[in-house]
This record gives sequence, structure tokens and C-alpha cells, in this order.
Amino acid sequence: MGLHIFLLLSLIPLLCFSNGDELMEEEVITARHIQPQGAPFLINPESPEVQEVARKAVEEFNAKSKSRKYFRLLNVTSAETQVTNLITYKIDAVIGKTKCLKTADAVIESCVMGKKRLMCKFEVTYNPRNDKHELIDSSCKK
Repeated sequence: MGLHIFLLLSLIPLLCFSNGDELMEEEVITARHIQPQGAPFLINPESPEVQEVARKAVEEFNAKSKSRKYFRLLNVTSAETQVTNLITYKIDAVIGKTKCLKTADAVIESCVMGKKRLMCKFEVTYNPRNDKHELIDSSCKK
């Protein structure tokens, strides 16, 4: 009797292995690029969000500039953002000098454009806790 039970128990692994010989279809998992959290990434330069940040950058640029005339945003050529505790935007833009003097109250969007154009790089942070934009860095060249 003990021998019969021993033989039956020794056959169980063989039965399990015979079922394991069947081919299984495995789903192929393909890797895709996933943006690491907190890493900078490109965004559409024409998006309303980028346009608004670029306008605010030009406003601050005008406030800090020693030029007697206002500059106006003409085109955003590229934009990158990084989300940490703040949202940082790095924007490449073309701005143009207007004929409106800073001494006069002017609606910059309606100012007549002059000929001077500058290629600018702006770095702007946005703090969502207090809803404030700050121009961290700007550099412009002809």
C-alpha cells in the first residue's frame, strides 16, 4: 500500500510537466519613451500657455530694459518647460522694437513697429501657489 501511494505521488510532477510543454503566446511589450518626472520637455511654441508666458517675459524685459522705446513679441520659435515645485519655461523668441516711447502710456499691441528685431532667450518661472511669473534670465542679440 505504501509503495502504491509513493508511486502515485511520484507521477504527479510528470503530469504537471506534460501540461507545461504547451506553447503559450506571449504578449510583446514594446518600450516607449516616457518623460521622466521633473525632466524638461519641449512644448508647442504656439500654445496659448507659451504665448502668455512669452508676453509676460517681454513685459518684464521692457521694464528692465534701458531702451527708450517698447519692444513687442513677434514670434516664439521654440519652448521648453520643466515642472518641479515651480514651472520653468525656456523660450526662444523674436521681439521687435516699436515706435512707442516708454514715457507715454501705450497699448503695446497697437504700437507701430520699427525695423529693429532681436532674437531672445527668456527663462521664466511660474509659481502656481501665488500665481506669479518671474523673468529669471534674458539674453538678446541682433
